[in-house]
Amino acid sequence: MVGMNACLPFLPLYVRALGVTDFAEAQRWTGLVYAGAFMLSIFTVPLWGALGDKYGKKLMIIRAIFGLTLAMFLMGFAQNVWQLFFLRIFQGGVSGFIASSISLVSTSAPENKRGYAISLIQTAISAGTVIGPLIGGAIADAFGVRSLFYLVSALCFVSGIVVVVYVEESPDERSITEAPGIQDTMRFAWQTPILRSILLSIVLVQAALNFTPSILAYFIEAKGAPAAFLATITGAAVGIVGILMVIFAPRWGRMTDKRGFVWVMMRVLPWLGLATMLQAFVPHYEWLFPLRVVMGVFAGAAIPTLYVALGKYAPADRNGGMMGLASSATLIGGLFAPILCGVLASAAGMEWSFIVSGVLFLAALPMMISMGRHLKK
Repeated sequence: MVGMNACLPFLPLYVRALGVTDFAEAQRWTGLVYAGAFMLSIFTVPLWGALGDKYGKKLMIIRAIFGLTLAMFLMGFAQNVWQLFFLRIFQGGVSGFIASSISLVSTSAPENKRGYAISLIQTAISAGTVIGPLIGGAIADAFGVRSLFYLVSALCFVSGIVVVVYVEESPDERSITEAPGIQDTMRFAWQTPILRSILLSIVLVQAALNFTPSILAYFIEAKGAPAAFLATITGAAVGIVGILMVIFAPRWGRMTDKRGFVWVMMRVLPWLGLATMLQAFVPHYEWLFPLRVVMGVFAGAAIPTLYVALGKYAPADRNGGMMGLASSATLIGGLFAPILCGVLASAAGMEWSFIVSGVLFLAALPMMISMGRHLKK
C-alpha cells in the first residue's frame, strides 16, 4: 500500500506528462485512467475469491501481488495515455490482493475478534496511504512522476516475497471440493436481504470515497498551490487522511465488535458527507486540511465496518466468495465514480465533484436505518 499510494494521487500529473495538456481533456482522461483498474476487476475479483475458497487464499494473494508488480513496472514505460489506460485495465484483471488478505484474516481470526483483526488490516492499508503519498510527492517533485512506478514495482515484489516466506494458511481454512461456485454465491447474496443491503452500501460508500481523488491535484492547483510543490502538497492532503485512519481504525473496529456495524455507520456517514461537501467551498488550498482531518477520523470506519458485517452474516463456506463480491461492489463504486467525476468537473466545475461525493455518503444512511430495523426483529 505504500507503493500503490506513492503513485495513485499523482496519476493526474502523469496524464499531463504523457501529453494531455488541455485541462478539461486531462480531467476526463484522469477519470478514465483511475477507473481503468476497476473495469476488468469487477468480473475477475469474485472469480479469484471463489478460487481462494477452493485452492487457498495465500495462493490468490501471491498471484495478485506479483501481477501488480508486473503491471506497475510496465506503466513506468508508458509512452502515451492510451498505454497507461490499458495497463490500468490489466492491473485490475490481476487484482484482488486486499480482498484475499481480508478473507484470510476473516476466516482465521476468532469470531469475537474479527472486527478488530480486520481493522488491523485496515490500519496496515491506512499506514500505506500515509507514507506512500508523502514519499511519492517528494519523489515526483524531485525525479518526475514516471520514477514512482519503478518504486511501486520494487515494493510489490518485496511484499510478494514476504507473503511467500512468512504467511501460513492451515488446511482447514480452505475446502478444495465443497466451496460454492461464484454464481451460487451471487444468487445467495442477492436473495439474502442483509447481505444485499451491505453490498449496495459498499457500492455507495466506495463511490463517495473514489469520486474526488482523480481531480484532487488539479483542485489543489486551482486553489493556489505553488507549482513547484504541487505533488508534495497533494501527497500531504492525501496522507493526512491516512494518518487519522491509522489512529482511529482500530478504535472503530472495537466499537463495531461492541455496538454493531449499524450503530457505527450511522455516526460515521453524516460527518463524512458534511466534511466532503464543505471542501467545495474552500477559498484556498490550506483550508482543505482541517476538513481532510475530519474525513480521516471517520473514513477508517466506513468500508472496514461493512466488510466486518459481511463476514459476520456470510456462511463460513462462502466467506471467500462473499469477500470477492464485496471487492466487486468496491470496484463498481471505484469504476463509475472517477469517470463521472471527470465528466462533471470538466462540464460544471470541480467543486460539484465534492458536493456529489458528500451526497453519496449520505445516500447510504437510509439503508443503514432499514438494516437496523431488520436486525431488531
